[in-house]
Amino acid sequence: MITDSARAATSPLDVARALAPRIRERADEIEAARQLPRDLVLEIANAKLFKVAISEAEGGLGADILTTLRVIEEVARADGSTGWCLAMGINSFRQSAQFAPEVRRTLFHSDPIGVSAGSANPRGRAVAVPGGYRVTGHWFFASGCMHSFLLHGACKVFDGDVPRRRPNGDQDVRIAYFHPKSQVRIIDTWNVSGMRGTGSHDIEVEDLFVPEEHTFSALDRRARVTGPMNRMHGFDLAGCGFCCVGLGVARAAVDEFVELAQVKVPRSSSELLRDRPLVQARIGEAEALLRSGRALLFDTVQAMWQTVVAGEFVTERQRSDLRMAMTHAAQSAAQATHMVCATAGTTSIFNSSPLERYARDAEVVTRHNQLQFVNYEAVGRTMLGLESNSPLF
Repeated sequence: MITDSARAATSPLDVARALAPRIRERADEIEAARQLPRDLVLEIANAKLFKVAISEAEGGLGADILTTLRVIEEVARADGSTGWCLAMGINSFRQSAQFAPEVRRTLFHSDPIGVSAGSANPRGRAVAVPGGYRVTGHWFFASGCMHSFLLHGACKVFDGDVPRRRPNGDQDVRIAYFHPKSQVRIIDTWNVSGMRGTGSHDIEVEDLFVPEEHTFSALDRRARVTGPMNRMHGFDLAGCGFCCVGLGVARAAVDEFVELAQVKVPRSSSELLRDRPLVQARIGEAEALLRSGRALLFDTVQAMWQTVVAGEFVTERQRSDLRMAMTHAAQSAAQATHMVCATAGTTSIFNSSPLERYARDAEVVTRHNQLQFVNYEAVGRTMLGLESNSPLF
């Protein structure tokens, strides 16, 4: 059930803040189980946070992109894994706009949770047959697959043994949604250092029939439901969400360090940690890193949002700027997190300290393909007038 405080909240961000203490107190449980507890997922779903970015007419909260990102950031501040799964769920509901209304009702609105987990990496093979496709595939990193209602995977399309080509010569790619979920094998592979609670296991199907209406083109970028959110590229929206998980984790780490510095007296010292000039400089530097990365991200997202609200097309340079801002924000957030963890001394290496988990979670965020340092190369090529060499553009 949604809490009384969340029920009384007046905005999506208020809802997230009301749920945050409940999420935070279960962080150790989430970490140990390597998945989110179902009752907590239901609380998030009942608060409509998975649907924060879809319209009120569709049963959502109708938030704009900036509010949506702040919601993800706030939840990640309480627990990184929960923030990550929220970002995945929000993106899956956004993708539901690709389907006809009756299909959306079946796949996304017939279940209290309704989210889908899967991968946009086309590691599946979809062979066209009457009424749909026979799908075989194995996908990695299906974050939230343990609590999701649906699973999905991107597939290269074949007519028999012949690859189906688009007008530009590229092979057609469709994202297939598997319903019911029981048709899919979940393979327990998520034994990792950070973001353990996301349950990002592998998923697999073999020669599974998927109706045509349960698939959509990954390349057409057209949505049946119109609106500014669906005029932004799906990769950009997903990347922004994951980036804000890193921002939330870093904010939690800085806050935790500030509290620690009020009470810790390091060995071989008679003064509090907070009274050391080097510590004061480090926390100031960490705060500057975090806030500057966040400011660039939100400034860039706001400019893109104004473009789509005006009904204009997002330019290649805007997407390049967003890729730069996302990468910089995620990398800066991780750097700030590691900085305060190092300054905390041995405290941050013990499981009993939240800083230990923040350091691991922050590092995992930077390993996502949309947030790795290598993305700067594609940005630089665009700035220099060259074609991007990244499949994310």
